[in-house]
Amino acid sequence: MNRKKILLTISSIVVFCMGLSYFLINKNIENQYANRLPEIPDLNDTSISFQKYIVNVNAKTISKPSVTNLGKLGMIYHANNYFEQAEVCYLLAIERAPKEWIWSYYLGCLKRELSDSVDAIKNFNNVLEIQPNIYLAWYYKAEAHNQIGETTQFEELLESLVGMDKKYFVLKNTKRTSYFPLSAYASLELAKSYHSSGKVLLAENQLKKLIASENSFGPAYKQLSIMYAEKGNRKLSEYYSERSKDLEDYRSPVDPWLDKLSFHSRTETYLLKQIEDAIRSNNLLWAMELVDFSLKKIPENKYIVSKAIRLYLSMNMGRKALPYLDVHLEAFKNDYNEIIGVGKGLSNSGLKSAAKKYFLVAEKSENQKPETKSRLAGFFFDRLGMKEKGVALMNELVAQYPNDPAVIGGATFLAIQQGDLINAKKYLLRLEKLDSKNPRINIFNGILAKNAGDVKGAIKYYESAFKETPDQVFIINYLTDYYRNNKMWTELADVYKTALKFSPNNPFIQEAYGSFLINCPNEHIRNPKQAKEFSERALINYRSDMRTQVVAGQSLAMAYFQLNEKDKALYYLQKTINTAKDARFPREFIASLEGKLREFKK
Repeated sequence: MNRKKILLTISSIVVFCMGLSYFLINKNIENQYANRLPEIPDLNDTSISFQKYIVNVNAKTISKPSVTNLGKLGMIYHANNYFEQAEVCYLLAIERAPKEWIWSYYLGCLKRELSDSVDAIKNFNNVLEIQPNIYLAWYYKAEAHNQIGETTQFEELLESLVGMDKKYFVLKNTKRTSYFPLSAYASLELAKSYHSSGKVLLAENQLKKLIASENSFGPAYKQLSIMYAEKGNRKLSEYYSERSKDLEDYRSPVDPWLDKLSFHSRTETYLLKQIEDAIRSNNLLWAMELVDFSLKKIPENKYIVSKAIRLYLSMNMGRKALPYLDVHLEAFKNDYNEIIGVGKGLSNSGLKSAAKKYFLVAEKSENQKPETKSRLAGFFFDRLGMKEKGVALMNELVAQYPNDPAVIGGATFLAIQQGDLINAKKYLLRLEKLDSKNPRINIFNGILAKNAGDVKGAIKYYESAFKETPDQVFIINYLTDYYRNNKMWTELADVYKTALKFSPNNPFIQEAYGSFLINCPNEHIRNPKQAKEFSERALINYRSDMRTQVVAGQSLAMAYFQLNEKDKALYYLQKTINTAKDARFPREFIASLEGKLREFKK
């Protein structure tokens, strides 16, 4: 019995000693990592909240220098442009856990930002040894090879990515929508490389193949425009340049790992850039998340507040902007363009009371041109319903600037809006004397003739006005309605052509012209090939609203059907039906599309 107790005691002592040894060894190891952490840099120029953030995370990492804590501290330094400190932390994390690829990935990205291509390649190689299917590491590694003139390795890596099935590039656990696979970006860079090395035909074919598979990838059109310009083919260069402007300029692939850096940043420039990139790439929910995060972490930054308000207004979430308006108004009270821009956004969102505050502040702004002030009078009258205020302000301007064509033009339009024909005609006569070639003269005469029921007179003046200013939507609509109702097909076609020459990237005109070319009763004007071109442009134009996309999709399907490309016709018609259903279009309209689909299948 005593012997058993002795053995038990000895065993307990051994276990305790082993545990103590493990603890001391582990503590010693942790101390070694803690002692090698970088010193906190000078933070005097940063916000108090950021200083507290860095100090707290640094203290936590010193207390427990685990791989996660070391890496997180590196991400914080990285996201706030303290690259030397970030590198030290990443290297410590890699040393503690050499089989965790993520820290080599972040270090590779950091080296990429610093244009240290050799080290970037080294770190991305580490990533790929551990996890070969991190294809973004392939792409970044290819970029680094190109930067140090290793074109063969660059092209080989890109060719590998281009040759892969798109399914390999589906990103999981990302907050952003990736509208194009990584292979599209690789294909673009490959074409650029071919072009720069004199393989022009190969580059051209690469880009055309890319557009055939990803017809809304704007950078491919832009690159073709550049190539044709260098070849001296002005017509094709202008065509592809015009096409590129229909589309978003996607500059870089979605990277879910780099996106995580945003939540460690407290830097205005970094966060604003991420928000802008999210908006530009049509990732509005991601932009919203970044804005909400930024408002929490750096609420004192006026540019973050401005970006938030403008985003809320653009997404029809104006009421979410209300808590920030007082701060914004005070911060930007001397910035006329900012005040007017937000004021118009509030007005468009139906927040008249809030908009009124902005326009009243704008009114106090000094050093504004008379033309700008006359537009402000129009805002009071039209947007806010403050008719007396608008008229009074305009009268002051007329008295102050009686010979300024912009002011007299504004007064003419305001009088027309009031229904004050006597003053409208008086101001119009003065405008004609001051500036007989002013393009607004025909517009005003056209409006007066239309209001008087003189349709032919209105058409005469609007036709003259359209030649001078072919961007006025209400004139285009009036002329096209008149020509359509009177079966004046040639004139109608000419309006669309002229309007598109002046505004080639307007999706509403693109759609209208495409639909006209496929449905025109005059067979000599009907042109399914051109209808396909303009309908496709309207469909993929980033400015298109849902209604435009649906109508353009229908016309595109009809164009393909008339061109005997049945498979494409069925594809686009089914896609249009799905879009119409998602957008809850009327059942009768969807039924008509489904009827056409059955007809196409016969």
